Amino acid sequence: MGSYQGKALQAKVRRRRGGRLRLMVRLGALGLVAVALAHVPWGALSRRWAVVSDLRVEGVRYLDPGHVQAISGLELGDPLWTTDLRRARQALLLDSRIAAASVTRHFPRGIRIVVTERVPALLVDHGTPWELDSTGVLLEPLERGAVADVPLLVGPDFEGVSPGTHVASPKVARGLKWAGMLADQTLQLAGQVSELDVSRDQVTTLTLLDGTRVVAAAWPPSAHMLSALRVVLADLKHKGMSADEVDVRYENQVIVRPPAPNDAVGRQG
Repeated sequence: MGSYQGKALQAKVRRRRGGRLRLMVRLGALGLVAVALAHVPWGALSRRWAVVSDLRVEGVRYLDPGHVQAISGLELGDPLWTTDLRRARQALLLDSRIAAASVTRHFPRGIRIVVTERVPALLVDHGTPWELDSTGVLLEPLERGAVADVPLLVGPDFEGVSPGTHVASPKVARGLKWAGMLADQTLQLAGQVSELDVSRDQVTTLTLLDGTRVVAAAWPPSAHMLSALRVVLADLKHKGMSADEVDVRYENQVIVRPPAPNDAVGRQG
């Protein structure tokens, strides 16, 4: 039997040879690419491009952005993808003045630090004045002698208490309740109080900036009663009069006790 020698068989042979040629060309191209990639200075490129080039700190009020960055341990030039953001966040949360923090990557080569600071509500005696936030957390001073303009809480003992400690004693709770009431902007009393004394169980004494003492029940009275106190204090100031003591322990009464004659002469002099 004779073999078939037609054009279809010849085309099939040519296709087979062409396919082998294309495969060899592709393999050769891949080899050249591999050689080229092997000679690319990946280390140098990584050090130049795969690093943090933008480091932002947001949300600061009292804290310095550079201080927050230092606490986080992050720096410009850190490896972009292997830097431990979780560890940086934990370091931030260990600072007594930071209530919350987030650390995220920011396209294309940045890291964003957002913090929520603890806001001082009271000062306390810790050998030197330290601050207490509205939840009762003790705050280490930003720097020696630099504290917020808030009332000094007298009565609780903070000796030996570490910064960041949440202090939940009854006296601290009472002082914070007073601080919260006085901070009500409609009452306009916060800026007038220099000291809150909760050392007595049944009485809280407020000392105003002008030296006047306000004697009140242990826990803050109603907003209506504190508003009446504000009106009385404003009226005394308008009339150029002073008071040694203002008593708001009784419902619907504000008792004003003028200074003794000798005290009045001393104040006028």
